[in-house]
Amino acid sequence: MKYILHNFDFNKKLILIFLISLIVFILSCIGSFNHLSAEAAKFLYDSLGYTNKWSKTYGEPWFVTMNSNFSALGSRELVFVFITFYTGYLLMSGEKQKTVYFLSNMIGGIILILITKYLTSGKEIITSRMIVTESISEFPSGHTFIAIVMYLTAAISLKSKIKSSNINRYFLIAAITIAIIVGLSRIAGSAHTVTDVVAGWSLGVCWVVFIQIIWHLKEYFSASQKKLNKT
Repeated sequence: MKYILHNFDFNKKLILIFLISLIVFILSCIGSFNHLSAEAAKFLYDSLGYTNKWSKTYGEPWFVTMNSNFSALGSRELVFVFITFYTGYLLMSGEKQKTVYFLSNMIGGIILILITKYLTSGKEIITSRMIVTESISEFPSGHTFIAIVMYLTAAISLKSKIKSSNINRYFLIAAITIAIIVGLSRIAGSAHTVTDVVAGWSLGVCWVVFIQIIWHLKEYFSASQKKLNKT
């Protein structure tokens, strides 16, 4: 009975986070943050100016390079490398369940962002070359979305291995901080608007929490089944 109540409270919190994130994503879809996007662009231009007369990037070349480097934390190349080596680490640790959790989160997340970008692109035909070499659509920010999904998923999967609450909290804070940095770098680097980035953040949180709810329910029903088999 105690386990059931704990499970209910846990899922209630996750459902609340999911709903809030979904509402924020919907608001970004209908343009509720467009005013913030315009204000942010104006602030960056007034404060830093364009890099040069041929470019729409803000600030000195070093500032553009810095933003590009931070943005790379959510790039396709890093995602591929991270998935490959982190999956290898989980498999060598004998963590088959966590490997499935991590891969389902990542692969499902990549499919979700590609579908979302396709739906918002307005393009009738999307080729594999377009997916690999260019952005299908500016909305939502793919770098921001994947940073949320990748780093939060890794933090959650590491959390269950380590019993220290301080270390677990550190993993979550680090993951969220990296995702925030990636999003801000996309805005400051003029690659995306505030609307695009907020959509990426909120959709990423929705996906991670959704998978967490499904996974937790699976564990709950599995535990319940084992108890029934014993009786």
